[in-house]
Amino acid sequence: MTDRIREATTDMDWEQATVLLRRIYVGGGHTTDEQAGRFMTRANLEPAGVLLVAMDETDTVVGAVLLLHPESPLRQVAAANEREFRVLGVDDRTRGNGIGERLVQACLDRAFAAGAQAMVLWTQPRMFGAHRLYERMGFQRAPERDVEDPRGFTRLVYVRGR
Repeated sequence: MTDRIREATTDMDWEQATVLLRRIYVGGGHTTDEQAGRFMTRANLEPAGVLLVAMDETDTVVGAVLLLHPESPLRQVAAANEREFRVLGVDDRTRGNGIGERLVQACLDRAFAAGAQAMVLWTQPRMFGAHRLYERMGFQRAPERDVEDPRGFTRLVYVRGR
């Protein structure tokens, strides 16, 4: 359906992407509207990393992921030689078309080209589709790195080397 993965550069890109991510994460019960309203904003995300967006044929954002800068204040599980991505989301209407996989692959390509030795991420226990995607793409669970989240669940850590 879409092959265009690129950096969010315009106000419209950012608006569409943050609205989409809030809808996915709040609608899926993964965060509250209040938390998403504070976290999933351009002002918060843009300084922390590169927002990659998947565009459909009408130039609508149908997926997004934030590849964190190596020294990003939003890093939570990455070590010094690792990169981390956050808030992967794909519009429900376009799921099953490989968009999530292409967004993750774009993160891997950028991180490894910049010298990272591994990609690391954390996910919530109920995000079963994400778990399957990460495992299919060669990520391995790293339970020794799991962290308790203040919201009452365990952040499940996944790692993939070069």
